Amino acid sequence: MPTPTAQQIQRSQRCMQVIINAIENQQGAISFEHYMQLCLYSEKVGYYESGEDIFGADGDFTTSPERSVYFATAFASYIQQLQKTLPDLCIVEIGAGSGKFANDLITRLKQWGCLPKRYIIIEKSAALKARQQSNLTQHSNVCEIVWLQAPTQPIENAVVIGNEVLDALPVKLLAIRNNQIKERYVRVDSSGALEFCEHPASKQLDDLVRTRIPQQVLNQDTHTYWADINLQLDSFVEQIASFVKQGIFFYIDYGYPRREYYHEQRHMGTLVCHFKHTANEQPLLWPGLQDLSCNVDFTALAEAADKAKLHVDCYTTQAHFLLASQLLENVTFDDQLATLNQHSELKKLLLPGEMGERFQVMVLSKNLDLCRHQFTTRDLLHRL
Repeated sequence: MPTPTAQQIQRSQRCMQVIINAIENQQGAISFEHYMQLCLYSEKVGYYESGEDIFGADGDFTTSPERSVYFATAFASYIQQLQKTLPDLCIVEIGAGSGKFANDLITRLKQWGCLPKRYIIIEKSAALKARQQSNLTQHSNVCEIVWLQAPTQPIENAVVIGNEVLDALPVKLLAIRNNQIKERYVRVDSSGALEFCEHPASKQLDDLVRTRIPQQVLNQDTHTYWADINLQLDSFVEQIASFVKQGIFFYIDYGYPRREYYHEQRHMGTLVCHFKHTANEQPLLWPGLQDLSCNVDFTALAEAADKAKLHVDCYTTQAHFLLASQLLENVTFDDQLATLNQHSELKKLLLPGEMGERFQVMVLSKNLDLCRHQFTTRDLLHRL
């Protein structure tokens, strides 16, 4: 594991104190969901609120937009097509990271002469908002860019893009053995360090888990089955959906359909931590310094969309989604060195061993009649 700087350790200690105060206020333990919320979003000391560089080579992880301009090029192609169906559409990006995707997308749409008048960024992190504003200053005279902490007034026609947003929603952790379901909590041990403890799941949580996890997993008795469940997904999808009167929603993230998500061989759950591009399974280490995330249960996402009265139009891999946009036709190869770099970028986005299959895409719509095949070269809805 890389070693944090002295300044980072001090910030982690401040985040730790926030967590300890919360534990004391909750009679000695908080749910992991609450812990994850504090680690990621506590003011000034949370992972996304610290102002540190967390994206790209100098950060902790690299997203598809950070890797290549071609990710935005694919979306530009889709938006150009959708403008025929959604006149005067605006773009809504949820969690814009460093602002690179917005910059690349606005640049390409401007080149193609089809730039919408408004680009809305929903961003609750003040630190990331400041970075995005700095990176998007050059576009202020050609496009109205608006930042919101949460959806407010409805939009008539919108294209909503959420790339690697759902994986950052806080989750509950579970310990399952001998047909008993317990929820994992975080407390302080006798030495002052954080540790896990377990409590019987509430009836509501117990009932929900039993509808999702196969009976053979619930009954196994040879080892503890660790799992995670996202209870914030429904409200998140509903909130964004209610913001849009007519539109299309793209959610891109790493994850699985439910049968794979809760497969009996996936007995360690999907929670993963990242620090300086090093993945680990120690979520209680260095609170506030690590990215904590879980894979997305795409079956749960489809169910949340149905509750929000959205239509599930397409579920596919990132590779099939990008190829259906005619991405390769929009690639112009330059000199030899640039061509090698372009090939490298495309491989990372498209190949199965890279991001091509690991990342999944779900396309949802509201009050639109769409052809699902326009977004993929291979639809995988049957896997849900």
